[in-house]
Amino acid sequence: MPRPNLLVVRAGDASLHERWLAGARQRSFDLMVSYYGDVPGRFNHGIEYYHAMKGPRWPAHDALWKHQRALFESYGHVGFACDDVDANADSWNRVFQGCAWYELDLAQPAVDGHVNWEITRRVPGSMLRYTSFVEAMCPVFSRRALQRVAPTFGESISGWGLSFVWSKLLPWPDYRSAIIDAVTVTHTTPMRQGTLRPTLDALGIDPEKERSEVLARHGIESFWMGEHARLRIAKNDE
Repeated sequence: MPRPNLLVVRAGDASLHERWLAGARQRSFDLMVSYYGDVPGRFNHGIEYYHAMKGPRWPAHDALWKHQRALFESYGHVGFACDDVDANADSWNRVFQGCAWYELDLAQPAVDGHVNWEITRRVPGSMLRYTSFVEAMCPVFSRRALQRVAPTFGESISGWGLSFVWSKLLPWPDYRSAIIDAVTVTHTTPMRQGTLRPTLDALGIDPEKERSEVLARHGIESFWMGEHARLRIAKNDE
């Protein structure tokens, strides 16, 4: 029976995604590996879909959307995760479960380790927070949200700026965006030190400049990063 969700990882040779298949008897998601390394066929085992393409992360996701749109649209929710995120199958199962249960259009698990944005850090006692911001590290989209935002994937080679554009395209309360505090994943690499950073440097891409250009293109002059509402964990569940 087909699984209801899809998780896509842009994987290099040091990718942690094989850990994502451990920790649960069953998983509610299929896994697509989009490989950018140098070993033909690496990681093409024990997964549902395989893709190989050199270059940065978001241009590859853009290419996948353009060529595999029907496949992506066959899933209820689709996630795009960095390969330096440490998690397991149970973590991703609970993320997708939260997306379905709360009818979320854009979501992510809380983050520890190297936290890029303070708003994504787990809040004790919180089940989830409806927020104005979900970062590009591991966003999960509903089908209707993905259809709306996927055309932006090719606008930023570095990915910088895309999160702010998604917030504009998926306004609250017509669309629900949230950080799921009930699930925490670990970001293992400091910002600007990921394995794809040398590729950006070789291309002469300045992420901050690219972000400014993306925001200007979409008429975003300022951005409020905060919570719309919070669902707390019942005390007997803490």
